[in-house]
Amino acid sequence: MTPRLHLIGIFHTRSTPEYSHCAFTGKAMRFPRMMQAQGFEVIEYSNYGSAAGATEHVEMLDETTYQRLYGAREATAFYGDLAVVGSEGHRLFEQQLVRELEQRLGVGDIVCHPFGHAHEGLLERFPQALHVETGIGYPTLMKGSFRIFESYAWMHYHQGREGRNGHSYEWVVPNYFDLNDWDVSYENGEYLAFLGRICQIKGMDTIRAIADHSKWPIVLHGQGDPSDWNHPNIEYRGPIHGKARSDFLRGARAALMPSVFTEPFAGSGVEAMLCGTPLISVDYGAFTETVVPEVTGFRCHTLQDWLDAIERVDELSRRTVAYITRKRYSLEGCGIKYSDIFHKLHDLYRNGWYELRKPR
Repeated sequence: MTPRLHLIGIFHTRSTPEYSHCAFTGKAMRFPRMMQAQGFEVIEYSNYGSAAGATEHVEMLDETTYQRLYGAREATAFYGDLAVVGSEGHRLFEQQLVRELEQRLGVGDIVCHPFGHAHEGLLERFPQALHVETGIGYPTLMKGSFRIFESYAWMHYHQGREGRNGHSYEWVVPNYFDLNDWDVSYENGEYLAFLGRICQIKGMDTIRAIADHSKWPIVLHGQGDPSDWNHPNIEYRGPIHGKARSDFLRGARAALMPSVFTEPFAGSGVEAMLCGTPLISVDYGAFTETVVPEVTGFRCHTLQDWLDAIERVDELSRRTVAYITRKRYSLEGCGIKYSDIFHKLHDLYRNGWYELRKPR
């Protein structure tokens, strides 16, 4: 038996390409198509105008309410600042969510939580369902949920933070992408690309140091204020969405991701590699899983490492970069992993860990 999935959307955004710069929203938008292809029914609970294509879309905030709460914003402002649990928008979303789940949720169904503790109260309110955090890339976990992390680095980080060992019912599935959204280029571009939040923890100080020495211009796209990192060799072009992300990344010589914290996944770096563009990153966090050294990119420690990697990009095959990355992070490949997890969870209603099944 295939369990029915209930997907909780991101309460402060919408499941449309306009919000594709938000990794959590992008994943929530792609999830229904990925799992429907694996034979699952997916009911999506999200704000108006969803483009996710779920089996059923249940509207949480209508257009008038959403625009009143979240519509008036500077284009460069960070949308994550709106993710305030207990705010008016969150409360209205949660109230509607509870009403709709009461009408639809059955015993053995799986509630998918792509934004974690934002709706932690549902575990107590709906104990008849299995609750799964479907892509943990945030610091605060729910109590009592089943957990799927974005990387092993992030899973191990949380195990250490909680002072515990691992167990059989937590998993890792990387972020997943629709390959049709990412066009491949086999030619090295004439600029270095950064796509992400414009802030210190994303490595802007390193990018400015690189700019002092690199002959290649550095182009930044993302939310934030770049004024602290003004430099004649750095150009800031603001946030971009949808297909513009592919056009930007595929046209670059390499993508830079010098984050100074443990990245749970860093999706825009993988997006670059989906286009064949090598990724140059730090040597910790999720990059130890997503970047194959001297194959799909380079991992760096010192400024000289960064400058050497930029010059060595010509040694890499962009065709190989694209092939490896597209094989690892497709909707089909990751969907199979999620399907296996959801069936294992559903086995808890039978013999659980001891349940034996014929190969599907």
